[in-house]
Amino acid sequence: MQKTQLALILAALPTLVAAQASEPSPSTLPPVRVTGTSDNTSASSLALGTTATPLETPFSISRVPADLLRDQAVTSLQDALRNVPGAQADSGFNGSHTQFFILRGAVTDNGTGSNRVLRDGVRLSNYPYTPAFVESVDVLRGPGAAVGVRSEPGGTVNIVTKQPQLKNFGSVVASGGTANARELALDLNRVLSADNELAARITATRSQTSEWRHVPDRLDGVKLGLAKSGGSRYHLRASIEATNQTYQPDYGLPSLDGRPVAVPLDRQFGEPFGDSTTRNRLVDVAGDVALDDATRLAGQVTHLEADSTSIKNLLNGSPLANQPPGTWARVSAWEPGTTRRIDSATASLKRQQTLAGVRHQFYFGLDYYEESLHQPNRSVPAATSPNINVFNPVYGRVTVPANHDSLPVSLTTQNLYAFGASLQDQVDLGDWTLVAGARLDRQNFRYGAAAVTAVHESRWSPKFAVLRRLGTADTVYANVSTGTAPNQVASSTNQSLPSRRSAQAELGWKAQWLGGRLNSDLAVFRLKQTNMISSDLSTANNFDFNLAGEARSQGIEASLSGQLTDRLSANLSYAYTDATYGYNAVYGGKQVPNVAKHALTVWGQFDWGQGWKTGANLAVQSRRFAEEANLTVLPGYARMDLVQSWTAKLDGGQALELQLAVRNVFDKGYYVSSHLHTARWVTPAQGRYVSATARYQF
Repeated sequence: MQKTQLALILAALPTLVAAQASEPSPSTLPPVRVTGTSDNTSASSLALGTTATPLETPFSISRVPADLLRDQAVTSLQDALRNVPGAQADSGFNGSHTQFFILRGAVTDNGTGSNRVLRDGVRLSNYPYTPAFVESVDVLRGPGAAVGVRSEPGGTVNIVTKQPQLKNFGSVVASGGTANARELALDLNRVLSADNELAARITATRSQTSEWRHVPDRLDGVKLGLAKSGGSRYHLRASIEATNQTYQPDYGLPSLDGRPVAVPLDRQFGEPFGDSTTRNRLVDVAGDVALDDATRLAGQVTHLEADSTSIKNLLNGSPLANQPPGTWARVSAWEPGTTRRIDSATASLKRQQTLAGVRHQFYFGLDYYEESLHQPNRSVPAATSPNINVFNPVYGRVTVPANHDSLPVSLTTQNLYAFGASLQDQVDLGDWTLVAGARLDRQNFRYGAAAVTAVHESRWSPKFAVLRRLGTADTVYANVSTGTAPNQVASSTNQSLPSRRSAQAELGWKAQWLGGRLNSDLAVFRLKQTNMISSDLSTANNFDFNLAGEARSQGIEASLSGQLTDRLSANLSYAYTDATYGYNAVYGGKQVPNVAKHALTVWGQFDWGQGWKTGANLAVQSRRFAEEANLTVLPGYARMDLVQSWTAKLDGGQALELQLAVRNVFDKGYYVSSHLHTARWVTPAQGRYVSATARYQF
C-alpha cells in the first residue's frame, strides 16, 4: 500500500511538469473551486455549513493564512496558534511536528497521548503539522461551533491543506537555521486540461527541526492532489499524502521546590536506545454537486494508516530518597509495531428555501468515524536505565535490553466507532440571523487491555445563535453551544470511561474598519466541562484514570488584523482566561494547568517599498501552573521576534524572496508548557535562534 502510493506520486511528476508548456498562461484561466480550498470564508463555512463572511458568523472563528505564517517565519503549530486569542500550548511527546494545544482553558487530554485536529474538515489523531502542506489554520473556538463535526470542548483546529488550482504556478523553498534546522520544499501546480477544468498539484518536503535539545526530529513528506470541476455544478478532488517522521521523544526538565530545576535549558535527561518513527499514509476523496439551484450535496471519504515505533527514556516518579538532591529514577518504554487506522465518511445536504417570506438555509449531515489502535508494549528491565542526577548528569549508561525479542509484551488497544447526525436551520430576517441546530453522537469505544469493558453512548448536543447587523461594518451576536468528546481511557477497574461533556455561552462583537481593510472581534464566554478525567491516585499505574468532576473557564478574547495603512499591517490577539476545577476530590478549586490568565501576541509588518519588509512579533504570557496540584509555577515571559524579507520581481511573473528571522531576540529563558498531570516533564523554550530562507516562485 505504502510503496504503491509513493510510486503513483512520483510517476505523476513528469506529467505535471510537461503540462506547463501545453496549457494556457495563468492569466487566461478561471479559478477552480474545490472542497477544502481555503479562502476568507473557509472558517465560516466550517461553522455554518454555508458560505458567509466572518462578520456574519455568530461564532468565534479565526483564520491564520499561509501568507501570514510565511511572513512570521512560523514552522510549528503552536507558533501558528499564537495568532489566535485563547489558544495556548500543552505538552506532548510525539515530536515537534505533532504538538498539543489548549483552547479557551479546556485541556484536550484524553489519556491516549494523541492530539485532536481536523485536516480539511476530518478529525484525525496525531496528524503531523507539515508547513509545506498548509494553506491555512482555521480555528473555531467553543464546543459545537463547527456544524457536522464533533469538536473538542474548547473548540476545533482545522488544518487546511493545499489543493489544486486551475492555473500554472510553483515554488521552491530552502531554509536553514541555528542548531541544524533546515527545510527543502517543492510545490508544483499544473493545469492538465483547461477545457475540462482538471488540475493537479504535488508538494514535497524534507525538513529537520532545531536540535537545540540534542534530539533529532526529521520529516519527509509528499502530497499529490487532483481536482476536477464542472463550473459551479460540481467539484471533485482526491489526494494521496505520505509522511515519514524520525524523532526522539523529549520530556524536557523536571521541577523541584515549585519551579523547574535551575539547569541549562538544553540539558537532556532522556537517552532512548533508538529513534522513534511514525509513517502516515492518507488517501481522501471529496466532492460536491448541485442538485438544483438551491440544493447542494457534498461528501468526503478519508482513510489514514499510521505505523510507528516509540522508544522513550524518561524520568519517573519523585526524586529518590537517600540519594544526592535532584536524583531521579529513569525508565525506558518500548512500543514496537504500533498501528493506528482511521476511516471517516461524511455526507451533507444544504438547501436554501424561502418559506412564508422567510429565507432558510438548511443543513443536514451524516458522518461515520472509526479509529483503531494496536499498541504492543515490551517490558524493558529497569536495570537498563540507571538513575540520573539532573545537576550532575552522567550520560551513556542506558543500554539496549538484552534478548529484546523475548521480552514480555502487553497490549493496549483502542476501538472507537462513532456515528453522528447534524441538523441545522439558519434563518435570515432582515438585519437578524438566527441559527438553531442539534447533533446526535452515538459512540462505542474501548481503550486499554483486552479485558477492558467498552462504553456505549448516545448524546444530543444542541446549539443556538443569534446575530444582529448594526450596519454594514458591525455585528453583535450571542450563542449557546454544547458538545461531547470521548474519554478514551480506562480506570483501575478496567472500565472505559464515559465521554466528557461541555456547554458554553458567548457574547461577541465583530467590526470592520478603514473601509474593510481592518477586522476586529471581541468575545466574552463562559465554558463548563463535566466528566473530566484525572489520574487515579489510588494506583501506581500512570495510565489508570477516573472521572474527576468538572471544570469551568471564562474569559475575554479580542483580535485585530489587517492593514493599518498602505504600508503597515498588523495582527493582534489578546485573551484573559480564568480556568479552574470545580467539583473534584483532589483538585477542586485549583487552576487548570498550562493556562495563563493573560496572553498577548502583537505582530506588525512595515513595507518599505522596493520589496523590503520588516516584521516584529511580541508574545507575552503571564505565569501558569505546571500541573493539576498547582504546586509548580511556570513564570511569565515576553518574547520578541524580528523578520526581515526582500522580494525581487522577475520576468514572467517569477519572484525571488529572501528572509532572515531572529526568534527570541533577547535570548529569554522561559517554559512553553508542562504535562498537565505532573511537573516532572516541563518543556523549555529555545533561546535566540536565527534562520534564513530563500523562496523562488515561478
